[in-house]
Amino acid sequence: MMTYLYRFFRGFLTIRVSGKNVSRFLNLCTRHGILLWKLENTDVMCCICNIYLPDFYKLRPILRKTKVRLRVEKRWGLPFFAYRYRARKVFVVIAVFIAVGVGLLSTHIWRIEVKGNSSISRETILNYLESKQIVYGVSRFEIDNDALELALRQDFEPVIWASVYEEGTKLVVSIQEKLISEKPPEDDNVCMDLTATEDAVVASVITRSGLANVKAGDVVRAGDILVCARQEILDDAGEVKEYFYQSADADVYGYVTLDYTDDIPKQTIASKSTGQEHRRFFIRFGDYQLTSPRLYTEYEDYERTEQTGQLCLFQSFYLPVYTGEIRDVEKEKYTKTLSKKEAKEQALSNFQQFIADLEDNGVRILDKNVMMEDMGDSYHIYGKISVWKKITRQTPTEILKNPIDTEIEQEEKTDESE
Repeated sequence: MMTYLYRFFRGFLTIRVSGKNVSRFLNLCTRHGILLWKLENTDVMCCICNIYLPDFYKLRPILRKTKVRLRVEKRWGLPFFAYRYRARKVFVVIAVFIAVGVGLLSTHIWRIEVKGNSSISRETILNYLESKQIVYGVSRFEIDNDALELALRQDFEPVIWASVYEEGTKLVVSIQEKLISEKPPEDDNVCMDLTATEDAVVASVITRSGLANVKAGDVVRAGDILVCARQEILDDAGEVKEYFYQSADADVYGYVTLDYTDDIPKQTIASKSTGQEHRRFFIRFGDYQLTSPRLYTEYEDYERTEQTGQLCLFQSFYLPVYTGEIRDVEKEKYTKTLSKKEAKEQALSNFQQFIADLEDNGVRILDKNVMMEDMGDSYHIYGKISVWKKITRQTPTEILKNPIDTEIEQEEKTDESE
């Protein structure tokens, strides 16, 4: 982008060079420091390229040596533009002011894009950048990319890698987060058992630490200890000598039956479009917005939508100018009575959403049996869903005294009584 602006202000030409010594012409240009770019060979004895306007006047001795022919195909840039409209000086002055304004705007950031975030919201990162005085309109020369990358890694615990760079007038903050384990952080002084979250039939048990109290096929109730963090250490006589504690870690899955209920009223308040709509347009520069006047009476009930777009040049050159459309669609409210077919369709949609939410949480659906009953003023949907799911949660384990400590305390009490 900056290269294009530089070339535009200097002015350049697209030239066609033809003759037997085209290659020698190019070599001499290189030797004399004349820059040529976008070089295209049309055939063996002809090529097309771009050259700066000041360098064009240096070609005369090279042309005499090489005997090649040169023709100007096109003229580009501000010098030619100003010459073409030299009779319209006011227009040229305005164009120069616009060009200078665009050049000044190019030194600031007018858009911030966040990539790679999942657990950290975009608003959180934008608020963090604001605390670092990095907001829309900040000078790009005031941003220390390396320092900001380091700060992101230090201040956000999930961030393991960060990259900050500019694309035109857009600041891109790209981060990578570490995988967060489902296992919560443990307190060194508290050991955890794994207990059942609900009534279930155990499907499988995979134990990594702790003592499993159940096996596949066992029936458990909510609150039962599935994997205990307390393990017994026996002496040579087979009696408990002491207890060893280590937080339980296991995957315990079970077959669970879930109850499903839903109620759909027969009569609802709905709204529909009357086909009438009003449109208004606006342009916003920073905090100032100019909106087209309202030349109509507002609807009593309406739905408003707003579409906004930011002015962008050359893909990544964003400007602090926003244009958009405000659209008001008139709505008419009415009382709708659902037929049994419509109620079934709505019930099916609600049920499918319920199943999708379960599957998103890692629950496997095994069987489902749902029925709909007419209750007079509503339809009642009820049924059972058989699922396969994880059935564990952590609860603090009960700390017992070691038997040997209990015996010592009893002996001390006996000695004191004697």
